[in-house]
Amino acid sequence: MKKQSVFQFVRKYFMWLLLLFFTVLCAYVCFARLDVGLIQHWDEARHGVNAYEMMKNHNYIVNTYNYANDYFNLKPPLSYWGIILGFRLFGTGVFGMRFYSALAAFATFLLIAVYLLRRYGKTAALCSMAIFLTFYDFFYWHAARNADADAVYILFFTIGCLALIESAKRPHLLWICGLMFSLCFLSKSWHACVLLPIGGLFWLFSGLCRRMKPRHYIGLFSCAILPIALWAFARYQYDGMAFLGQMFGVEVTQRIAWSESSNPNYFFFLNYLLHSRAVLVMLGTIAFAVLFTLLMRHCNAPVQRQSAMKCRFRERALPAVLGLTLWILVPVLVFSLSHTYYYWYVYPIFPALCLAASILVQLCRNACRTGKQLALFACVFFLPALAALHYDRVTVSGIDDLEISGFQLDLQAAMEQRPDLHGMDIYVEKSDNEYKESFYWEQAGLLMAELSGDLKCEEGGVEAFLEAPGSALLIVDPAYYEKYEAQLSELETVYRNEYIVVEKTE
Repeated sequence: MKKQSVFQFVRKYFMWLLLLFFTVLCAYVCFARLDVGLIQHWDEARHGVNAYEMMKNHNYIVNTYNYANDYFNLKPPLSYWGIILGFRLFGTGVFGMRFYSALAAFATFLLIAVYLLRRYGKTAALCSMAIFLTFYDFFYWHAARNADADAVYILFFTIGCLALIESAKRPHLLWICGLMFSLCFLSKSWHACVLLPIGGLFWLFSGLCRRMKPRHYIGLFSCAILPIALWAFARYQYDGMAFLGQMFGVEVTQRIAWSESSNPNYFFFLNYLLHSRAVLVMLGTIAFAVLFTLLMRHCNAPVQRQSAMKCRFRERALPAVLGLTLWILVPVLVFSLSHTYYYWYVYPIFPALCLAASILVQLCRNACRTGKQLALFACVFFLPALAALHYDRVTVSGIDDLEISGFQLDLQAAMEQRPDLHGMDIYVEKSDNEYKESFYWEQAGLLMAELSGDLKCEEGGVEAFLEAPGSALLIVDPAYYEKYEAQLSELETVYRNEYIVVEKTE
C-alpha cells in the first residue's frame, strides 16, 4: 500500500480507530482478572450468598443467608438473578458471580458513547469514553467489578434519564422511563425513588406536561408499577409482610435516623465529588470549553448559520441541559439532606457529568470553521485530554494491583484439590476476622465456602468442630492450630498453606 493511501486510510478512520481502542480498553478494565480480587464483605458477599442459595433452593423469590430467610439484605431479587445468570453461564465461581456487574458497566460505557455519537458526533463519543475510564472508584469499589446491585442500577438509571431527555420531543418514550424506574427499584429498592423528583421536575419545566396525553400516562404508570407489584405479590405469598414491611422500616426510616446521628453535616457527597479525579477532569473540561468559547469570540469566529444553530440548540440542547442538571443535582441534594454517607450512592451522576462535558467539547468542535480554529481547539483541550489519559492509565493499571485474600484463596484451593469433600459441614477459627469473633463465619468467607465446595458453614470454631457428630471440616490459622494441636494432629490434614484444613471422619 502506498504511503499516500495509508495516510488517507488513517485520516478517514482515525476517529473510529480511537473509538475502538477505548472500547477494548474499557472491556479489559471490566472483565480482566475479574475473579482475582478478594470478595468484599457486606454487599458483594451478601448478594453472592443470596443468589447462590436461591439457585440451590430453586426459589427465585426468597433470598436466604446460610439457608435461613435473610431479613438483613432487604433488596428485591433482580441483582441476584443477574448473579445466577453468571453462574449458569460460567459456573459457580467468582467470575460468574461478578460477570453481570462487569457487563452492566460495559453496557453503560457503550450506551453513553453510542448516544453521543448518534446525537452529537464522534468527538463527543470519544470524549465520553476517555472520561468514563477515569471513574476509578466506579470500576474497583462497589460497582463494575463487584457483585452487588450498583452497576446494573446505574445502567437502568442512565437509560431512564436518557429516555426522559428524549421524551421532550417523543413523549411515548416515557414508558421506558417507567420501566427503568421499576427495574431500578427491583435492583436497589428505594434508591429508585431519586428518579421521581428528576422526572417530576423535568415534566414540569420542559413543558412535557402540556404535550402528554392519557395514553402516555397510562403507559408510564403501568411500566413503573406493574413489575414491582408482581414481585411484591409473589414475595407476600411466602412470608407476608415480614420482608416487605422491613424494606421500608429498615431501608428508609431506620437508616436515615442512624445516618443523621453518625453524619450530621450536609457536605459529605460534595467533599467526595470535589476530591474525585473523574469529577475534577470533567470540571476542568467544562472550564476549558468556556475558555475556548471566549477565545472564539475574541477571534471573531464566523457567525453565519447562527440562527440555524440556535434553532437546533433549542430543540436538542435545552432538554439536555435541563435533564442533565436535574440528573446531577437531585441525587446529591437528596442524599446530602438524608445524611447518608456511602459515597457510591452518587455514582449515578457520573454518566450525567460525562455527558455534559462531552457535549460541550463537541459544541466547541462544531464551532470551528477553519484550520486555525481547529488548531486552537486542539491546543486548548490538550491539558484536559492529557489529564484524562493519565487517569485512564491509572484505572487500567489497577488491574495489576488487586487486593487478594489468603483465606479465600486457600479455601478455594483446598476444595479444588479435594472435590470429594464438597458438600460437607465446615467450621472456622481464625484470629484475623474483621468484624466477628474468631469462631464465626464472616460473609465473604461463607460465600467462598459455598462457591468453592457447596460447603455448609457452621458456627462455634474448633471446640464445636471437635464435638460435632459425624464427618466435618475445619479451617484454621496456624495460631489456633498450635493451640489445639494435641487434638487436631490426630486428624487428617487435607490442605496446608497460610491456613490449614483438617478433616474429621465418623
